[in-house]
Amino acid sequence: MKEYIYHQCLYHVEKPVMITTYDKKAYIGVIKKVDSEKVYLQPFEERDGRFFPLLGAGLIGLGLGAIAGVTLFRPPYPYPPYGYGW
Repeated sequence: MKEYIYHQCLYHVEKPVMITTYDKKAYIGVIKKVDSEKVYLQPFEERDGRFFPLLGAGLIGLGLGAIAGVTLFRPPYPYPPYGYGW
């Protein structure tokens, strides 16, 4: 499982993701680096329902063995898209 998570994280480097751990915590941010033991995530901050990267913030190091899943993160769009008929 650890090898599978490692390859998923490598595939999603520089992409916004949500990482869930076995202890039910969720981390949202951009994967900056992956090594054989950890994933380094630049966290997002939520303001007014929108997500922004925390500039100048430290990276969060998550152990590969603690990660239950990695998914691409698409923030909710607060307004209807253009051409929706409004």
